Amino acid sequence: MKKKLLLSIVALATIFLAGCSKKDDLSANLVGLGGDTWTKGPVDEWISTNYTTPYNIEVKYKWDRSELGEIYKNVVPVKEELVVPIMDIIKKTWIDPYVAVKGANFMKTYTQKQFYLAGSPSYNSNGTITLGTAEAGRKIVLLDLNTFNPANKPAVKQILHTMHHEFGHILNQNIAVTPDYQRITPSDYTATWFNIFRGAYSSTAALDKILYENDFWGKGFVTPYSRSNKDDDFVETLSTLLEGGAANFDNIINNLFVYDGLYIKRNGKGVYEQNTDARSKLLRKKAIVISYMKDSWGIDLADLQTRTQAAIEAQSPTADFNSLLGPGKTYGTITVNPQKLTGLSAKFLTAYNTANTGMQNGMGLYIDNISLIFTTANRMILRVNFMDPTAALSAGFVADFNYTTTNVNGVLTLTYTNPQPTNANARAIEASIPTLLTYFNNQQFNVRWVDDIVPQSKSIFGGLVKTADATSYLFGTL
Repeated sequence: MKKKLLLSIVALATIFLAGCSKKDDLSANLVGLGGDTWTKGPVDEWISTNYTTPYNIEVKYKWDRSELGEIYKNVVPVKEELVVPIMDIIKKTWIDPYVAVKGANFMKTYTQKQFYLAGSPSYNSNGTITLGTAEAGRKIVLLDLNTFNPANKPAVKQILHTMHHEFGHILNQNIAVTPDYQRITPSDYTATWFNIFRGAYSSTAALDKILYENDFWGKGFVTPYSRSNKDDDFVETLSTLLEGGAANFDNIINNLFVYDGLYIKRNGKGVYEQNTDARSKLLRKKAIVISYMKDSWGIDLADLQTRTQAAIEAQSPTADFNSLLGPGKTYGTITVNPQKLTGLSAKFLTAYNTANTGMQNGMGLYIDNISLIFTTANRMILRVNFMDPTAALSAGFVADFNYTTTNVNGVLTLTYTNPQPTNANARAIEASIPTLLTYFNNQQFNVRWVDDIVPQSKSIFGGLVKTADATSYLFGTL
């Protein structure tokens, strides 16, 4: 055994020696071992002005393997031209909102004192990737930055989510959240949270989505990672409220129902069975986060949330909804389901509910939801999805009604197409739903976001507001 080991060492030494020659200069310093000095340039000056001087924060972007905890992993440096755009957005969407509500001294005191930026993610053996780490509240490592695009709002939100998550840990380490938080979902924390991902539940995409969401939202958690432990659960809820905004959280709550396979359970009148347990757990967690931020730090979470969302929108503006809606565009369908939405106008709901009552009284059926489908440049389909109340679980039926459209600078004019194409379901229910059909007929709507109606809802809800009556509108999920 000793002889074999000796031979291996000799062979290895021979390989190393063969790679060197008398002409090679072996005196150069290695990066991270004395060779990491450089003349400061515009990037360094910008960092000094925006981070180091005002907040005593060091931002390292030159390659230094020692800054990465797991040195055996392959991680590449960040592209230098991305350093300022990334750190500028972090400052404007994380630091500046906190400064606005709490002051610069607060951030100077509690922020991490060092950032290290890396270009690629850190891949883990369990199949997950690490996008950010924090060390004892003093240092944060941000990874996977080389694909960053400031105009890409999901990418901006991903980084911001990491920042709020890690800063939440610092706040919680200084003043711990009440133990009541961890008592809300004590038995559902799991070390194998990473097994919660799309594709893990069913080969049927629709069913897989339902089961996936039920494995965290349906248990009272805002993200799969929040199921990992009580501390990450708390900071994930905080960061989701700030990065995602009010409408995002409310939309999660409003879509928590009890499923049987692909279908929401309903009573004999078509009313959905709510997942009241999950709704209660998430709302209790939100309430504790709000109280914690106010009582422990004197921060109004709603104010910080509003400022954070405004900063995100300012740095990565959302395109006008009209430019995104239509055939071949980002959004082709608006789905309106009053059981999943709050804030629809009374005038639209009157038309919808009157039609629903007409179907129930005249045909023994009920409307489940409607979709506005923009199929061509001059055509919209009003799709009425209706159900038989005696069938608790069913895909239901579809009736399509055509409207001719003209769109001039976001003003959409709808005209009921007559005659309609032959469609047995449409013909069968047409006489029962006149109020719904006429709500759209010969009407003009402004195609727009409805964030003035449902704050912070851009990219979640898109709507139509009657040009002649701003109190008459509808909106739906995209």
